[in-house]
Amino acid sequence: MTLRGKWIASLVSALVLISLAFYLRGADLRSGTRWLPSCSLNSLTGLHCPGCGNTRAAHAILHGDIAGAVQQNVLFVIAIPFLGLGAFRLWMDWIYPGKWKPLPFRWKWGYSLVLIGIVVAFGVVRNVRQTPFSWLAPVPLSDLPE
Repeated sequence: MTLRGKWIASLVSALVLISLAFYLRGADLRSGTRWLPSCSLNSLTGLHCPGCGNTRAAHAILHGDIAGAVQQNVLFVIAIPFLGLGAFRLWMDWIYPGKWKPLPFRWKWGYSLVLIGIVVAFGVVRNVRQTPFSWLAPVPLSDLPE
């Protein structure tokens, strides 16, 4: 793909993401919008997976409510800057291959295992029904402020 084609693809992708963000920002989460995903694990078992609350957290962030986003899924809020930086680095390397300076450390398999362990532990601990662990569970839609 040419550099011009990559920029066009990037622009189209950015417009799609911006459109989706505007849709999520304007969505009424209490009404059960049909285009927004729900958690199958939570629907079947009542347990919260590590991703439960991500949509509500993103909705809160788009409204500038960082504290509300943390109440929904603290791990997602912590991960956003790292995911954004990673996506930006991948995009820059795709646009300008070989011109982006590598990170000052080398990613090792063990780092991935640690991250997977953190996500699994978060998923287990947020389902413990005792304080302070219950604070990690997402706030139900019925308890959200109007």
